Amino acid sequence: LVKIFFDHIAGKLTNYDLLYSLILAEFEPEEYDYALNNGWIPLSWYYTEFDNLTWINARSCRLDLSKFTFSKKQKYTLNKKDVTVDIAGNPDKDILADIYKKYIRHKQFYEKNNEKESEEFMRDDPLDWKYFVYYHKGKPVAFTELMILGKHLITGQFAWDYENEKLGLGTYATLFEIKWCLDNNIDKYYLSYAYENASSYKAKYDGFEFWTGRKWLTDKDTYIKLCNNDSQINTLVDLNDYQDKYFKIVKGYYEEKKEKEEG
Repeated sequence: LVKIFFDHIAGKLTNYDLLYSLILAEFEPEEYDYALNNGWIPLSWYYTEFDNLTWINARSCRLDLSKFTFSKKQKYTLNKKDVTVDIAGNPDKDILADIYKKYIRHKQFYEKNNEKESEEFMRDDPLDWKYFVYYHKGKPVAFTELMILGKHLITGQFAWDYENEKLGLGTYATLFEIKWCLDNNIDKYYLSYAYENASSYKAKYDGFEFWTGRKWLTDKDTYIKLCNNDSQINTLVDLNDYQDKYFKIVKGYYEEKKEKEEG
């Protein structure tokens, strides 16, 4: 049976109304379908060592592939010359680490006060990732971590070296992986966490839905609002003030939906 546990890391209740806790869980294999359909995703890294596959409940997003159709533009993107893809269970981690470092430097995805560590690819990740490895003219230039659980494909880290930006490998990789899922009878394709403006692009695909903590929503406008607001939070005051705004955004979505249904 599912085991849920909490790490109550910090709180500010004197001048704010903030609780910071991480909610984690362990599931039995027969519960994985339930876990994924209720917003849990496997957690690849944590502050303490994992004994078992550990899951976190967070805002994440996925594509319901029964609702996905390739547009003409997307089909054209998939016909990329000189790009090949391998699915590897144990690729050369030195090559992946080099790609990852170039990706972090290009995107400036540094964690504050952990800049040096931010460039290091996790070679001893406790999750049993497989990899889509992307080659351009025979040279590995990008990769996506993946895990298949039943009819679900979960992606982890994506990175590419940006040595030839015109390749547009970010979009190509997503479309290739969607096609691979469709060809291999996968129902749901997970695009991992869904926070900040850096995640806004995930809403552009057919079948998009995101997890609020209560249910899966398909409203892309609400999602993009939430991502935009994430990026505007820089202080505890911002975060404290935003809580009220968050519930108004979500409430507004439900009220608008109800009006449409009644009208």
